Amino acid sequence: MNRTAKSDKVRIHSRKVSIKDPYTIFYISDIHNRLINDQTLAKIKDVDAVIIGGDLADRRVTGTKLSRNVKRLQTWGAPLYFIAGNNDYEFKSEHIISFLRKKGVTPLSNEWAYLGRSGLTLSGIDPYFSEASIPALLSSQKANILVVHEPVILKEFPDDVYEIYDLILTGHTHGGQIRIFGKGPYSRGRWEDGVHTSFLNSEGYGTSLVPLRLGTAPEVHLIRLTPH
Repeated sequence: MNRTAKSDKVRIHSRKVSIKDPYTIFYISDIHNRLINDQTLAKIKDVDAVIIGGDLADRRVTGTKLSRNVKRLQTWGAPLYFIAGNNDYEFKSEHIISFLRKKGVTPLSNEWAYLGRSGLTLSGIDPYFSEASIPALLSSQKANILVVHEPVILKEFPDDVYEIYDLILTGHTHGGQIRIFGKGPYSRGRWEDGVHTSFLNSEGYGTSLVPLRLGTAPEVHLIRLTPH
């Protein structure tokens, strides 16, 4: 179970969206107290943006460990974006938002950002440091990505969120983390392609207070967006 908790999987996904050139996103969530394995990152090339989908830290994480993880996620020289999770407020060295900004990370707290010249917008919902809201989109002609740590929060918003966004990224559940006879407190992580939206619920990279996994996998995601 301890070995399973460190047996990283690189999941590769793809979707066609309204952009001019291919764009590759590295997505990771629920790192918690794990140190990211640089050998896992070394397998991945040509990343255009890194998105951290929450629970980058918890009460166990030191400033030194968090700095090391950020540095490893900067290995491709791509911009880093952070959307908060429910455990990130526990980070004690400094307010995590301020800490990450000093490290060159862009936090999105009910805000959006352009992803360079890609024709993509990235929006982040944050109910932990402020009241949750969906950021106003820049243009209906752009391809849009939404990140929210807990997928259940999407139920607080109108169903047309699945028509507005081309890609929705979530985490939090760890896929149940420990599953007995295939059963756990949450369903397994998944990637689903809909008519308008692809939806990802990651099983996450780290673990909660119990540093074990059974029937789930620590995973990171390489999302390849290509033009229509």
